[in-house]
Amino acid sequence: MTKKSFKIRGHLADALHDTVSSAQNNAGELHVEIIPLRKINLDPENPRDLALTIEDMYNGLNQTDPNFSRKGNEKNALESMTKSIVDQGVINPIVVYQFGEHYRLIAGERRTFASILAGREDIPARVLTSKPDRLKLSLIQWIENIEREDLSLWERMQNLEKIITAFAEKNSKGISEITATEISKLIGCSLQQGSNYRSILNASEELKKHIKSGDIKNIEKAAVISNADKHLQAGLIENCINGSKLTELKNVVNENKKPIFEKVTGRPNTKINFGSTEKISVAKNIMTAVLEHNNYKHLNQYFVTDDWDNHRSLSSSFKKLLKILERV
Repeated sequence: MTKKSFKIRGHLADALHDTVSSAQNNAGELHVEIIPLRKINLDPENPRDLALTIEDMYNGLNQTDPNFSRKGNEKNALESMTKSIVDQGVINPIVVYQFGEHYRLIAGERRTFASILAGREDIPARVLTSKPDRLKLSLIQWIENIEREDLSLWERMQNLEKIITAFAEKNSKGISEITATEISKLIGCSLQQGSNYRSILNASEELKKHIKSGDIKNIEKAAVISNADKHLQAGLIENCINGSKLTELKNVVNENKKPIFEKVTGRPNTKINFGSTEKISVAKNIMTAVLEHNNYKHLNQYFVTDDWDNHRSLSSSFKKLLKILERV
């Protein structure tokens, strides 16, 4: 299976441009400059993954620290980046905002720590004159973090959850009301990828536990499991951990589907013709809009194995959806 890369694509780069432009308009001027490392502080309101602190970088680790072992592993993981900075410097500036005489870090924690370990005194930074709002802050951090090759599915989920939470609050919505279409527009991904993210954000605690531990790393597999009937999920999780392929997981779901409609015999009294379209995107939008409705979210399980990028398969899915809707 081809490994998916999570690099910034054209429309995500546009989203970054829009975010930065918005930050300029609403949070003060943004500019790039070289700033002293000793004037950088971590933002106490920003959730962190690392146990390491800036003080640890300058003063060394304390063996009496209860997080000594974890911090040691995190510090060792910075060795490669530290060597790169010694050889080439920091290529991609960190992102900070001004806070009095100092700067608070928005994105680039590992680059900051590695620069200190490399013995540097300053670092290139994109500087905002004031702190952006929660949604813009989360989007900037997502764009910065998504290029990390070692970013786990759990870390992507956490980053995305911050964006969704901020977006929901800004639009007076519940997190469960955010659609795949809104997610795809927010972070610049495909509608299918947005649907996958939505599925795993709403996953069971058991599934999230295995994503967090790294037992399940593939977003498509996690989405299939999340969309499956609850009584199938434990077995699917075990199969996934034991190395089952995506197609094998889909087959298990497909074989265990319970038909919710019976074959209709005889001529129906009336028919409504919805017309036709040659554009796959139009049909996909209709399907997604229906299946994201609160009354029909449970029907997603009947479509997890369908290929919506194929005209014939998508037509079959649409016909199936109509038959199901006639009986729910």
